[in-house]
Amino acid sequence: MPNTGESAPGFRPRRRRRLLLIGAGIGLAIAAVMVLWHRDIDAPTAARLADRLQVQYTRGSGERPGRFGARETARWADGWEFRWRYRPCPERASLRIWISRDGQRASYAEMPECNPESGIGRVPLTV
Repeated sequence: MPNTGESAPGFRPRRRRRLLLIGAGIGLAIAAVMVLWHRDIDAPTAARLADRLQVQYTRGSGERPGRFGARETARWADGWEFRWRYRPCPERASLRIWISRDGQRASYAEMPECNPESGIGRVPLTV
């Protein structure tokens, strides 16, 4: 059969389908990377989250914000740590908040307690 520049019957639809499947696969791969890959947050964003949690703590506990010192910040491999020393006993108590690198998880790592040994009136356990 002479080459007239036309393809064999049925060739174009297979090629088109293959290209569409490849394009859909690439699109799904890009979407999966964007959904699963978490970016690290920067220092100002982490500080805003920590300040919000500190305000939430002071409102919920009834503590005045003035009873806490200036914010201290530490950057760790797995996240950010923010600390406010408790003025009544700054050497023993502080409010510490930990925020993950991507900002998805945050928790109170330490609550201010001037007498952590006494707790709720029970004898502390010796370990």
